[in-house]
Amino acid sequence: MARIHMAKPAPLRILVLGNLPSHVMGGAENQIVRLLEQWLAAGAHVEVAGWKIPDGEQRIGGATVRTHSLRGLRGWGRAGRALGFFVAITRLALRRRDFDVVYCRGLGDGVVSLALLRELGLCRWKMVGCPINARGAGDIAFLRSIPGWRLWCRLIDRQVDALNLINPLIADDLDQVGIRHPPRSTIPNGIGLQPAVPRDRVSPVRQLLWTGRMEPQKGLDLLLPALANCRAAGAQFQLNLLGDGPLQASLRAQATALDLADCVAFLGPVPAAAVRGHLARADVLVLPSRFEGMSNAVLEAMEAGLPVLCTRCGGLDAVVEDGAGWVCAPGEVPALVDALTAMFNTGDTGLLERGRRARALVAERFAIEPVARANLELLERVVRGGVSA
Repeated sequence: MARIHMAKPAPLRILVLGNLPSHVMGGAENQIVRLLEQWLAAGAHVEVAGWKIPDGEQRIGGATVRTHSLRGLRGWGRAGRALGFFVAITRLALRRRDFDVVYCRGLGDGVVSLALLRELGLCRWKMVGCPINARGAGDIAFLRSIPGWRLWCRLIDRQVDALNLINPLIADDLDQVGIRHPPRSTIPNGIGLQPAVPRDRVSPVRQLLWTGRMEPQKGLDLLLPALANCRAAGAQFQLNLLGDGPLQASLRAQATALDLADCVAFLGPVPAAAVRGHLARADVLVLPSRFEGMSNAVLEAMEAGLPVLCTRCGGLDAVVEDGAGWVCAPGEVPALVDALTAMFNTGDTGLLERGRRARALVAERFAIEPVARANLELLERVVRGGVSA
């Protein structure tokens, strides 16, 4: 009897719309890399297009990934960037009809451009969007800043096949601008688990760490006066800041004016591979953001067994409140003072217990393998037409 050979399904062909390290160093870009590594290992074909990456190839883990530049028009401001982006993504869509689905990290120019192309019948790619920030100057604020934004939001509502919300507060943001039709998933960010960092003591001078980009969103201008208040009350600490950004000079001046120059160190950007070493030497990660999506800095700290002090931005604060640290309202110096005071008043045993709880929560809820698998299954369901609200 002749054997019947079943053809294997073709690998899913995914275009990721976003940027990559080292061209852009940020949480969204690091998360893209983590997902890509897992999707490639699962056999998917993945390429990446972004406005800050070059045409060519880039190594992601053990694989080589094709990259596409979507650069805007230089010297034309925001309008030139948007127009150039639209022209570039149109060329790619007309040239490469073989992608099954586009995964858009963030609701920016890419989602707007692809929604218009689909409306015009020039693109048949399925589309999954993943907003990266809730409230503040996040994704919805960007959409509202576009002239005729209600029209663009209606277009996104019609043309996006599914949305994944890494932060539950994003749901309210979407509702407010009328983006209600695309089915919503709630798959979180993920992180790879490394061997646990041994922690059996806390420094007598509490070692605080912050990592990220120095911009208004991150709330460092609020953290410094809050720490000055705590120091006046007798708290001893060393704050190490990893990263740079447009506010670095003003933050240095602020630290000097608050008489904190001897206990606040601006260490500048460090390679991603070196961040865990800094986490291992710290006692607490502080993240005083005005708004967030789902902070990769917090995930990295918790994975390293570090307790976290953060603001209530709808991302990981509910997880931190589950015994892994301290949480306060965003945008308020007095609230930060209260949370910092509670942290400084926590003894060594309590601090270490919170760190162990942080590590356990990450292992239970945010390991990258199941997170990436859930995202890949979402993309596959969208391609098959099986996603419902």
